[in-house]
Amino acid sequence: MGEVERKLQELLAEHHRSHTVSMRELNQQTRRVIDRVQSEGVALTITDRSKPVAEIRPLSQRTGIDRLEDLGLIMQRGVPMEINWEPIEGTGYSLEQFLEDRKDNRIDAALSSEF
Repeated sequence: MGEVERKLQELLAEHHRSHTVSMRELNQQTRRVIDRVQSEGVALTITDRSKPVAEIRPLSQRTGIDRLEDLGLIMQRGVPMEINWEPIEGTGYSLEQFLEDRKDNRIDAALSSEF
């Protein structure tokens, strides 16, 4: 396993440990657990005898990509490019004409190869 994979495993394990709550803790301190979800904006995994059984998350939680950015595992490269999808005026060559020419060329090529 390379150093990057090892570091990723360590980060994920640390993240998992800090975001896990036992059933007992949830039952005894429900208000504190809910407050933590709201204030920190993190999802908490609920465990029963160390096995994950449920997850509590804020309704406005960000996407998985955003969480990877927060962990420093990925970063956005720049501002997305705006694309103008308007057709170019005045080309004088319609899609219908293009398709007809292509069809004619295929027919001509097929006829010339048969003879």
